[in-house]
Amino acid sequence: MSSYWLDSDVLVWAKDNIPLGYTEYAGFWTLIERNIANDAIKITKRNFKEITEGRKGDDELAKWLKLQLTKWPTVRVSPSKSVQEFASKIGEYVYTESRFYARHRTRFSNGADAWLIAQAAIDNGTVVTREESAPMSHEPKIPDLCRHFDIKIITLTDLMKTLGTPKK
Repeated sequence: MSSYWLDSDVLVWAKDNIPLGYTEYAGFWTLIERNIANDAIKITKRNFKEITEGRKGDDELAKWLKLQLTKWPTVRVSPSKSVQEFASKIGEYVYTESRFYARHRTRFSNGADAWLIAQAAIDNGTVVTREESAPMSHEPKIPDLCRHFDIKIITLTDLMKTLGTPKK
């Protein structure tokens, strides 16, 4: 089975638009949880930290994600040496690509995107993001980096179609 590596924005958007705890949206969250349980959906350690430490302490999404970790410890994945090396390769590309502005390079190096892409590459998995391609942007974008490094990428909608339509 393929593994799907979720960008933080996917879960943040879902929490804001498909609220946790509402019966009418339970199918979506059940589908995500089921695929976390069977190791199809994974989150990098950096993305996990962005969600659980980068939001208010009483945030529903942070609580939900921490609960998933207690049930399924394999959902949060620490980078292996291979992942670290690939993330370094991505960082080197970002820092040497002249179209990227310095402020965007710095923000990129402090974020989770390189780790997300590297983890999917090493795992032969797929990146799931809401970010849109912008090949001429002065800021590195996940879809463009995935294409540059030949890594599979899909949207949340594509993921839902792949995993199956949630039942209400």
